[in-house]
Amino acid sequence: MMAGASLIPIGQAELLEMIARSVPLADTLNRLTLLIESQSEGLYCTVLLLDEDGKHLHAIAGPSMPTGYLTLFDGQEIGPDVGSCGTAMYTKQTVIVTDIGTDPRWERFRDMVAGYGFHACWSTPIYLDRDTVLGSFAMYYREARSPGAHELELIEVATHIAGIAIERKRNEEMLNRYRNELEELVRQRTEELRAEKDKAEAAVVALSKSNAELAGVLNTLNVAQEELVQNKKLAGLGSLVSGISHELNTPIGNGLMAASTLFDQTKAISKQFEEKGSIRRSELAAYFNEAKKAGDMLTRNLHRAAELIASFKQVAVDQTTANRRHFMLDTTIDNICLTLKTRLRKTNFVIEQQIPGHLEFDSYPGQLAQVLGSLVDNALLHGFEGRERGTIRIGAELEREGWVVLSISDDGNGIAADHLGRVFDPFFTTKLGKGGSGLGLSVVYNIVSGVLGGTVRASSEIGKGTSVQITLPQVAPQF
Repeated sequence: MMAGASLIPIGQAELLEMIARSVPLADTLNRLTLLIESQSEGLYCTVLLLDEDGKHLHAIAGPSMPTGYLTLFDGQEIGPDVGSCGTAMYTKQTVIVTDIGTDPRWERFRDMVAGYGFHACWSTPIYLDRDTVLGSFAMYYREARSPGAHELELIEVATHIAGIAIERKRNEEMLNRYRNELEELVRQRTEELRAEKDKAEAAVVALSKSNAELAGVLNTLNVAQEELVQNKKLAGLGSLVSGISHELNTPIGNGLMAASTLFDQTKAISKQFEEKGSIRRSELAAYFNEAKKAGDMLTRNLHRAAELIASFKQVAVDQTTANRRHFMLDTTIDNICLTLKTRLRKTNFVIEQQIPGHLEFDSYPGQLAQVLGSLVDNALLHGFEGRERGTIRIGAELEREGWVVLSISDDGNGIAADHLGRVFDPFFTTKLGKGGSGLGLSVVYNIVSGVLGGTVRASSEIGKGTSVQITLPQVAPQF
């Protein structure tokens, strides 16, 4: 029998890696149940999930259970007398059944489970937050008994890890739904742009050069959108797609308005010419003046759209690959911050960056973007909690030859001294059940100390904010 404390150094690292690598949920939970079972002789474990309707349950993990046992509960509606698991989900409380043969909560299922030889079953709800139950984690024994301190510790650790894994899976599913919705919006917008483009090209013959520029920019936009739609890692770029839609809306909208206005004016003056056979010089001069203004507006907005597309496209390539390349730090962070700032557009939180223009890197810009994104998210969730405004500052300076210190600081709430030394530990969070998984800064530490070959440390003062110092080599290590 292993000591309960050995679960942390032996098991959590493996489970954390499985969760981070998006291993199928059933595989992760099966590994978790086997790990818990190894801690106590004669122990059998299961994980049941509550469907999205909040009423029905189904089994997902229990590799050691007898064949056919878990199917007895699939599709059952939770309630106060649905065994240990259904009752725990219904009451949102831990249910301790020391003897299945006599407990009234098992009366409906007693005959069905009698042949499997289980007598004790203890089940604890798995929470997303204080009011939302995701499922249950259960322990079975073949003899009637009550849990001891060791078993209670095991089930607490197991439900915590299971909750993180299930929440991660649900978040991935939610991101996939958002991705599909965004793809549909992009498709609709693309069709609208194509229709407007064809209309403008057909009507405005006199401005063939402006129309050619519009077609070229729209074609570039279509290519960028198609690349994003085809990219299998679009789930991790939901904010990027949102940023593209928002940032391109203004220049493309202005361009379309100019083209539409020019079309209407061209149509009106053509009709006048057909009806009267002539056009006054003043009217023609006015038309040429409006056409010049429209052409100028089209050119300026199309150039702006092309610049935005190039910037977003580079960030998309970096974030969806682990490619190593040469890059200038200021340009790369500018592009990363452009996508991060779209999250803050409707808030009073701002990001400021001051990066020298001479710092060249041979490293992994995609992983650097992931680190910055996690630190910004952490500042928004923890640092600015209860605040209406705040500033995140990103800076860099050459520490010594070949090494750069990247600083990310906020003017938020700060971190308590007794928490500061644990912020990079896996599963450490002060927001358990409130949106925090305890994985964000742990992932930051692993990326910085692993792929990027650097070090990371945090300093903080309550009420004044937090600063994270990342020391990076300008040439990342070879793997």
